[in-house]
Amino acid sequence: MNTLSYLIYNIAVFFYATFIKVASVFNLKAKLFIEGRKNIFDVISSKLNNDPSEKIWFHCSSLGEFEQARPLIENIKQNHIEYKIIVTFFSPSGYEIRKNYELADYVFYLPIDTISNAKSLINLFNPNKVFFVKYEFWYHYLNILHQKKIPIYLISATFLGSQIFFKWYGSFFRNILKKFDIIFTQNDSSKKLLNSIGIENVIVSKDTRYDRVAATVKNIKSLPKVELFKQNKKLLVCGSSYIKEETLILQLTDNILEERLKIIIAPHEINGTHLNAIKDLFQHKKICFYSTSLHEDLIKSNILVIDNIGMLSSIYQYADIALIGGGFGSKGLHNILEAAAFGMPVLFGPKNHQKYPESIQLINNGSAFVVNTSEEFNQVISSFIFDTQKHESVSHLSKKFINENTGATKVILSSIPF
Repeated sequence: MNTLSYLIYNIAVFFYATFIKVASVFNLKAKLFIEGRKNIFDVISSKLNNDPSEKIWFHCSSLGEFEQARPLIENIKQNHIEYKIIVTFFSPSGYEIRKNYELADYVFYLPIDTISNAKSLINLFNPNKVFFVKYEFWYHYLNILHQKKIPIYLISATFLGSQIFFKWYGSFFRNILKKFDIIFTQNDSSKKLLNSIGIENVIVSKDTRYDRVAATVKNIKSLPKVELFKQNKKLLVCGSSYIKEETLILQLTDNILEERLKIIIAPHEINGTHLNAIKDLFQHKKICFYSTSLHEDLIKSNILVIDNIGMLSSIYQYADIALIGGGFGSKGLHNILEAAAFGMPVLFGPKNHQKYPESIQLINNGSAFVVNTSEEFNQVISSFIFDTQKHESVSHLSKKFINENTGATKVILSSIPF
């Protein structure tokens, strides 16, 4: 072990935990992070209550990673009922939404990665198998699991040459990757990168999110309010939006908005500040909010704002075009596969998409489009509203792409002994 890197890692974890504690005074997400971990081991011990069952532990950073774990959890629950499922989250945005997930027997926050925390948690969980999703390379957890010879799998992983694992000074982090029994990657390029640093226990499985979105399409729930709102017009859904995407929508021409198109905005943040900002932005438009909308509001309004969580994947079934949030900011592009699975053009801003393989592939196959300006946005939207044949062609390409990339769950589970 590189002693200096080990020391730097522990110092970094300590300062991160300290920073979150300070931030919790004025930041709600940080407050949830801290409050959720109070007396965490007492909480875990009480809930597990020395449960002797065999257990499989899934660790997810946040909600997006949980969706990647979900097809595996569902399959295991259906075919290996002898196991109980533990899910841990690092982020409140995952835990707070999925803490009552019906297929998980236990859901907890992951304690900060210290050696004492890792020993305590692993002793309490006593898992038979562990899945980490996409990333979250916590040294102490992985090291102790490895020492105890508990199988550890990394699923839906992607790697880029710019990451620290592939730098001359990245030996400490390369050793973290060697703790995994198998790394399942989304693509061949990630496998080649891992092979280049001596990691051979790699299987290309593709991304479990494709299985998830394909299953969503087959088991979709109807939304009468959305059906009433859409009527016989085209529908643009702005999913996980920020103010940049919402400003683009404001700048759509009134002619298109009034005569041809209805718009649903599903903001990334469902809080008073963001919802009030949307209300102010569209104060001169016909707008209503889902939770308070009445029959007449839905018919007369051109814009419907979704002010609750968990509906977006179902809303896409009614969409003709999707604008996905995150492409104009620094936090990353949000899930574009949920929209693509229903067969529609997918639009997003020019930033961040390069690090998401699916966005590049959808652009290359002609079913996703980068928009830099409001003029480009208006032009692309107009082309799909007025050119039915073009829309149908893109819809076919989008669905085909999703179907060709399913199957990761089967590859992963067939490679692991149960």
